[in-house]
Amino acid sequence: MRQMVGLVQRRGIFYFRRTIPEALRAGMPAVLGTAGPGIFDESAPVSLKGSRAGREFWVSLATRDEDEARSRARRLDGEADALIRVAKRHITLSAKPKISELDDTAIQGLVTTFRHRKLAADEARRRGAEPLSREAFDALGQEIAAREAELRDANARGDCAATHFDIDAMMTVLDAGLNIAFGSPADRRLYLAFVEAELEVMTIIRDRQSGATRPTPVLTVSDNPRSRERASRPKPEKADGPTPEQILEGWKRDQTPTEKTFYTFSRKVRRWTAFLAERDVTFDRASLSDASDWKIASLVERSAKSVSNDLYAVKAIYGWAVANGKCPVNPFSGLKQPRAAVKGQRRSTKRDFTDEEAVRVLTAARDRRGYRRWVPWIACFTGARISEICQLERSDIVSSKGNHYFRMTTEYDSEGEESQISDAKKAKKNLKNHSSKRFIPIHPRLIEEGFLDFVAACKDSDLFSDATPDRFGNRGGNATKVISRWVREKLGITDPRISPSHSFRHRFSTLCKNFNVPPEMRDRLMGHSSGEASELYGEDYWISTLSIEIRKLPVPSGLG
Repeated sequence: MRQMVGLVQRRGIFYFRRTIPEALRAGMPAVLGTAGPGIFDESAPVSLKGSRAGREFWVSLATRDEDEARSRARRLDGEADALIRVAKRHITLSAKPKISELDDTAIQGLVTTFRHRKLAADEARRRGAEPLSREAFDALGQEIAAREAELRDANARGDCAATHFDIDAMMTVLDAGLNIAFGSPADRRLYLAFVEAELEVMTIIRDRQSGATRPTPVLTVSDNPRSRERASRPKPEKADGPTPEQILEGWKRDQTPTEKTFYTFSRKVRRWTAFLAERDVTFDRASLSDASDWKIASLVERSAKSVSNDLYAVKAIYGWAVANGKCPVNPFSGLKQPRAAVKGQRRSTKRDFTDEEAVRVLTAARDRRGYRRWVPWIACFTGARISEICQLERSDIVSSKGNHYFRMTTEYDSEGEESQISDAKKAKKNLKNHSSKRFIPIHPRLIEEGFLDFVAACKDSDLFSDATPDRFGNRGGNATKVISRWVREKLGITDPRISPSHSFRHRFSTLCKNFNVPPEMRDRLMGHSSGEASELYGEDYWISTLSIEIRKLPVPSGLG
């Protein structure tokens, strides 16, 4: 089986596959039209079919050609986006009272918006960056004829189902903020009006298909019920407060975060301000209710951990802004973090590599070069983070009184020497915290494997110069992704509880606990802070002392 982004190939035929966000699965059947009979046959009004469990879209692309499959998949992916947007809006509006009656004025406004959507979509297809191919033009003509026949039949029989599950029709109603009761008089009147309106639209589209110029009418404020509602609201007073960008810049100058931290926090703030913009709320006027609604909306498509990280970052920015008089209140104060997947569990949900898995990774790594060869081995026998390993230099491999060790540091010179290092290079070497600066003895099995010979033969100052730096100059970022894909796709270790670039660290900690390495020495080897006041006094552990502990740790069973 050959797999690609968004595509799966089974027995030569390509399929489009996309997971439905968990929070939307319960509502997706209604969006797909499962409220009516015969929904799962090929005449259903949408081209994407979810399984009855509602877990994913799975559609045969009916081709063995990869390029054609990708072209068809892009179109389906756009439809999937639209369906997911509809499902999200359904969830948002479900708390509103259901409407059973609509007056003629409201229906006419909705019909005008619906007609504009249809004509604008057709015009965009014909006036895109590339002209329609002859095949696409002919297929469009067939699609128009089939749709017109369907609408004429529905109009003759008074059947509103022809537009009831149309994406443009659903989005028109949802954008207007209406929660119309299914099967109510308002529901039937409106969707029959949509049938009549689309029949009128088909006349214009047929003219366009024959070469006539029929421009899409401009949708005015008076035509759009949503715009009329917004226009009737009193305009908020012009905000005099600082912009989010100004607040971020002030926080950056004051707190001096790393480039990566600033980039990450800025992205989260932009996500938050985009949410506020939909509500016509400025950054400095946001309330606890806004923050709570953002949390709930984010959980629809993102994990609890990701949402929690967003809340933490934006709360920190507001904390600085309030302390410095830029905002009156912190809307995230008092907001509860989303409940984790494992309630009340403090321990990590990730697990160690088993001996069998460790042997599989280490054995396979022998056939690779550079960081791909040595990073898994070093991680296994030191418990170091991938980012720490990838930034090692030759001068970080040190020998003292017969003991070889790694020097985890942000310095670029040899031990005991001073040199002038450019700011550009300093950005490439980072440690997670102060406790991460440490010495780790080299395990005898690493020496036996030939690691010191590799170091001696290395011509560059960086041991792993083949690890391409990411946008922040860190070699560990891209290396982590490469190793993770290799472990999962090539070695077949797909258990989601395994973190390919971190499970060796988990394993190292477990071995330390079970082979009588004292907790304070385990913390020192792994770069953890014990929080004890004694850390502030005296020198660090001697390498000879740490070497005794590192030798206690066994080689994975079965490693040749």
